[in-house]
Amino acid sequence: MKHSSARSLMTIFFSGAMISPVVFASNTITLDGKLTESQWQKATHYDEFYKVVPATLESTNNKVNARVFTNEQGIYLGFINYQAKGDRKKQYNLQDDFVQADFNRFVIDFSGDGSGAYQFVVALGDGVQDAVLTPQLTTDSDWDGAWEFAIDENDDYWSSEVFIPWHSVSFKAQLDDQGQSSIGVSLQLYDLATNHIYASQQQTTGNSDFYLNMPKIKAKIPQKQQLAFIPYVTQQHDVLSDESTTDVGFDLIYKPNHHQKVSLAVNPDFGQVDSDEIDLNYSAVETLRTDKRPFFTQDINVFNVQAGRDTKLIHTRRIGGGSDDGQTNITPIDAAVRFVHQGEALQFGAFAVSEDELSNDIGKDFYAGRIKYRSEQWQSGILATSVNRPGLDRKGATAAWDSQYQSETWSFQSAFLQSKIEQQQQTIQGYGFSGSAKYQFDQNIDLSASYLRLDDRFDNSDLGYIIRNNWRYSDINYNHSINLENSLFSRVKHGLKASYESNDHGMKLRAQQQYTTSLLLNDGAQLNTTLTYLTSGMEDNIGHQVDPFSYPAHLGARIFYASPYTGWFSWAASYQNDQEGFGGHAQQYAVDMTLMPHPNWNIKFNNFFRTGDGWAIATGDNQVTQYDRDFFVNHIRVTGLLRENLELSFNLQWAILEAKAKDHYHVRDRLLARSEFVGKDLEDKRFTSQVKLRYRLGAYSDIYLVYSRGGVDFQQEVGSRPWLRSLNTLWQERDQDQITAKIRYMF
Repeated sequence: MKHSSARSLMTIFFSGAMISPVVFASNTITLDGKLTESQWQKATHYDEFYKVVPATLESTNNKVNARVFTNEQGIYLGFINYQAKGDRKKQYNLQDDFVQADFNRFVIDFSGDGSGAYQFVVALGDGVQDAVLTPQLTTDSDWDGAWEFAIDENDDYWSSEVFIPWHSVSFKAQLDDQGQSSIGVSLQLYDLATNHIYASQQQTTGNSDFYLNMPKIKAKIPQKQQLAFIPYVTQQHDVLSDESTTDVGFDLIYKPNHHQKVSLAVNPDFGQVDSDEIDLNYSAVETLRTDKRPFFTQDINVFNVQAGRDTKLIHTRRIGGGSDDGQTNITPIDAAVRFVHQGEALQFGAFAVSEDELSNDIGKDFYAGRIKYRSEQWQSGILATSVNRPGLDRKGATAAWDSQYQSETWSFQSAFLQSKIEQQQQTIQGYGFSGSAKYQFDQNIDLSASYLRLDDRFDNSDLGYIIRNNWRYSDINYNHSINLENSLFSRVKHGLKASYESNDHGMKLRAQQQYTTSLLLNDGAQLNTTLTYLTSGMEDNIGHQVDPFSYPAHLGARIFYASPYTGWFSWAASYQNDQEGFGGHAQQYAVDMTLMPHPNWNIKFNNFFRTGDGWAIATGDNQVTQYDRDFFVNHIRVTGLLRENLELSFNLQWAILEAKAKDHYHVRDRLLARSEFVGKDLEDKRFTSQVKLRYRLGAYSDIYLVYSRGGVDFQQEVGSRPWLRSLNTLWQERDQDQITAKIRYMF
């Protein structure tokens, strides 16, 4: 990349204001990262930034300068980061992966009213992240947007240019009397060498008043229609069966204006190229997985209902999942349609998805509708869902009324929940409530509390997700950061959590109490220590058909250290020692290492090992077995940029669980009675691997070539083979062996 003059760039800055005048450029610019076009000189400028991590809020104008302007096509952002070549880190990362480089992060609230925003990251080394920021300031990184960027490097600084088209997001422009719109813009530089963050506003997304204090610019946004057609073709060959399949489908997107969008998908691209991570879950709590499928990641902020403890009325992984007869793990989709309208005060949206009926008419139908009203500090809305499952003669429906209030210091959230199940001529209704409150004393001190209640008849499993029903959970959290000026630490953060749990009939359950200290070192390293006390109480959710029984209290401690991210090698390690089961103890080790031999390549080794003598699981009707067990997970990832727009990644993950039955119990009268029965040992070994080649053609336009291989081995002969020999056996006697070629292109 060619160099540009730092002196000429520095002379064109002047101080920005909270509400900046309209900036409208008539001509587009060339994205080369240089910021030399005349439009940048007329842009809104930001030269005063604040240190927000640690939150000293000290002002600086020699770390980063930025500017923003708009034209008919979209919004342009430019950053100049004053980091000398020897003091900055350049490293490539795959989209939405962890960034181990200096980067610019920015949040754009296109409506300017806090109804939602979009977060973008541009890293030195051409890595990117993008995400949706909900009205409750939670982040969903599954969203992928259509935007462009470029980076330029010089000896004394590096600069980035970003272009976000108006049509890439849905929003309602809030017009004033002159026909101009206010857009919220928050800009940041992440300094990798120190783990410090410098921002154009004194708040981060961790502060409840982030939207309220977000600086605004004025822009004239043209009203334009957009029509996008995204067809795809996937060819898959199963090596084991020597069979090939072809899938063809398309997405059609029509936007009559910026705040309305209709999406239609026929045999949509619902197949994820990337494999899920290995999941050895022997508990009664389902693993919550994310969803990167394009149809579901768009406009998700409209349908979001914020409820505690991962409670969701819409969990899109249910759609297109396993069939109700258990014959297939993935059910094809015939069609899907979605409509979204975002008005100045009123938002509403709806979607419908129809699965393939398969050979025995068991395909499911999913419906959801959402309406929400908002003002400057308050919003309230209703979400309703319905699922038809003819294979089970079952209909499931849920509804939620949620509200949110936000001020400079206070924030409140609430959601009233209802479920209704009709099956086998019976109707079952369940209810729930989620509430939370937070008081922010200042940038470094906050106090929050939450409460969740789900009765024993609440059931949202057809389209949603809950950890469990028949549950009352409450907690209170206190966080206090102390910013220091010494040679070792720059911040000490204390966290205290107290919780109480019971089932909905008042039975006291075990609850976690926790104290955490986090140290941010001046060299960019981090050191955390955690003390956890799990109170005694009843255990009523260890497994199906096991009555509640009394569980003893547990005490545990964990220490974690992460080295500075700079240089060609970084590492992190943790050690945990805790009580488990009925008088047992466990030790847990984790070591993560990252090698970066070249700015375009990184190699990651993640290792996890837990060993103990008190692993307790349900093994039958009112039966619980305690095991001596070793659990090991190894994950190797290699990612690289072969050439511009051509990525190569390799993933290998394998997990081994060896458990020897030690004690067997029978549940009687809420107590455990030791049984003479000898439980069975178990050995669970799995691996998954993938080699992926991706060529980026543009927004929503890619060519993939993927090879996937995996295997599972479950038996009772614990320790029959060394671990590495077991991995070799799994590789040879695999259960999955597929080659996939896929192309999609947006017209």
